[in-house]
Amino acid sequence: MTERRGLQYKMLILQWGPIPPSGGPHRERYLDHYGRASLQTAEDEYDEVVRLLGTDGAHMPALDFDLVENDDRARRAIQRQKRAEWLAFQSTIDTEVQDAIEPHIRKSVSAAMDALNYLEDHPLREDAHAAIHRAAFVKRGLFGCPITYSEDEEYWTDCPINVSHLRMGVSAGLVSDFECSICGKLVEDCDHEMREYYPKIADRDAEGRCTICHETECHHPVGETILVEAWASARNVKANEVSMVARPRYPLARIVEKSFDLGRAGEDTRVRDAAKRGLLNCDGDLGPCKGFNEMTDWDLRSASSSDDNEAQEIDLF
Repeated sequence: MTERRGLQYKMLILQWGPIPPSGGPHRERYLDHYGRASLQTAEDEYDEVVRLLGTDGAHMPALDFDLVENDDRARRAIQRQKRAEWLAFQSTIDTEVQDAIEPHIRKSVSAAMDALNYLEDHPLREDAHAAIHRAAFVKRGLFGCPITYSEDEEYWTDCPINVSHLRMGVSAGLVSDFECSICGKLVEDCDHEMREYYPKIADRDAEGRCTICHETECHHPVGETILVEAWASARNVKANEVSMVARPRYPLARIVEKSFDLGRAGEDTRVRDAAKRGLLNCDGDLGPCKGFNEMTDWDLRSASSSDDNEAQEIDLF
C-alpha cells in the first residue's frame, strides 16, 4: 500500500521578462494590459479551432450548462452525458484535423488560465473563468485530461479546471542583479532613471522577442525609435525561499500541477498501469465546477475536498 503524503504541488515561481510593479496604478495597468491580451489570445486560438472543424463544428458538444454547480450528483450527471457526447463526436473527426487542432486548443487553455491570473480582481474575471471552461471543455473532449503516475508513486494532474480554481500562488524571496531595460547595463552602472521615458530602437532578440514589449508577435517595426519607460529587469536570479500567498506579485506564479488522490482506486494495479500509459483521465473539464477556492483559511490539507471536484470517478479515455 502506498503511504499517503498529503496534497502536493508543482509551482511556477518566475519567468523571464519585466518585473510587475508591486502596487498602485502601474500594477493595475500591467494586469489590465496582459490580462486583456491573454484573453484575446484565448479567444483567437479557440476561433481557429472552430475554423479548423469547419461544418463539423456545428455538431460539437455544447457547453450548455451553468459554470458553477455545487450539487455533486448533478455535476457528475452532466460530466457523464458530455463524455458520451464527446466520444461520439470525436469518432467523426479526421485524425489530421485533430492534429491541427491540438496546438491551438492547448494555447487557448493556457492563455485563458493566464488571463484569470492577471484579472482575478478585475471586472473581466468571469470572462476569463468562462474562457477556461470553454477551452478546457474542448481539450478534454478531443484529447483527454490525463492523470499520470510518477516514479515517486503519486498520481498527478494539470487539469485546467482543478488547477486554476485553487486561487493561490507563490512569492519568492529572490537575490538577483537588475539590468536597465534601456541600455542593458546593471542599474547601478547606467545613467537612466527608472520609470522615466527614453527613446529605444525596436529590434528582435535571439528568441524572436521584441526588445520593446518582449512579445513574439507585436506591432513594433524593427528599426523604429519608440519612447519607452525604463525599468529594472532581474537576471542571475536565485530563490532563497518561497511562500504561499493569495495574490503573488508575479501573477503567473501559480500551481501548474498537483497530486491527485484516487483513494483505494489508486492502489489498483490496473489503474496505475492506465495512468502510466496515459489512458487515465479525469472529467473535471466536462461539466460545471464548484466555483473558486479562494484559500481564505490557508488549510492546504483540506484543499483537495474543495478543488478535486472529480476525484471520485475516473475514466480510461
